[in-house]
Amino acid sequence: MFRGQSRIRKGIGMARGVGYAGRILGSCCGGLPMWGHARLFAAMSALGICITGASAQAPEPSEAARAMVGAWEISNAARDKTCPLTFAVEPAAEGGYRLELDSTCTTTFPAMKQVAAWAMGPKDTLRLVDAKGSVILDFSEVETRMYEAERKGEGLYFMRTQAAIRAATVSPEQLFGEWALLKEFEKPLCKVTLSNASAGGESYRIIVKAGCDQSIAGFAPATWRLQNEELLLSGSTETWRFVESDASTWERVPPSTDPLVLMRLCRGPDTSSSAAQRSRGP
Repeated sequence: MFRGQSRIRKGIGMARGVGYAGRILGSCCGGLPMWGHARLFAAMSALGICITGASAQAPEPSEAARAMVGAWEISNAARDKTCPLTFAVEPAAEGGYRLELDSTCTTTFPAMKQVAAWAMGPKDTLRLVDAKGSVILDFSEVETRMYEAERKGEGLYFMRTQAAIRAATVSPEQLFGEWALLKEFEKPLCKVTLSNASAGGESYRIIVKAGCDQSIAGFAPATWRLQNEELLLSGSTETWRFVESDASTWERVPPSTDPLVLMRLCRGPDTSSSAAQRSRGP
């Protein structure tokens, strides 16, 4: 108990709080002494300064930062390697903001082992940083909600929201119907039906129309399926791979000097539940 206790009680409340304040001051401000009324108030002011200084390390997130909150996915160009992650705006111990990486990320992309937080960079770029604040990946927006980064020796990384990826994913029901195989946009080489008849597993049967060019007839397409956003046509001895160019056109990959295109002629009946929901309206 120290002199002037009654005056201190009157000025700041119960003296029991002094010991608690002293412990905080000792850890925050180097242990300021508290001897008497005047010095106690000076110490309390110093405590306020310490608290203000600590909170200044975590500034209020910008609108651009808040817009990034949610579930995203990082992938390579072929999207055969993916890393789901979630951004939050709570401060991370390492600086920047907190993120959560899927358990597969560090195996899929070894560079992600170094990532400890995320932060906004100049011109609203998004940076994944390590525990020291060094930039591991620096993403720039190249399309609306589509980001791209390049890492030396590893090529391009892409980042999109998981919601956008789900919306863009093609389902088999969307491909049922009549199609034509042709070189560029010349006379069709063959007309086929991508049917909804199961061929086992995730594959469906192809119906080949009469009059196909020999280059297609020799291939003898029999089944089709979707795999990793590619459309695969399987024949007697090989499988042809196509990637979507637009809603009605798929192009064979890898690209060649003699490109082959699969173009929709007539959409078949869509019996999926999502189509039924669209016809009924919201």
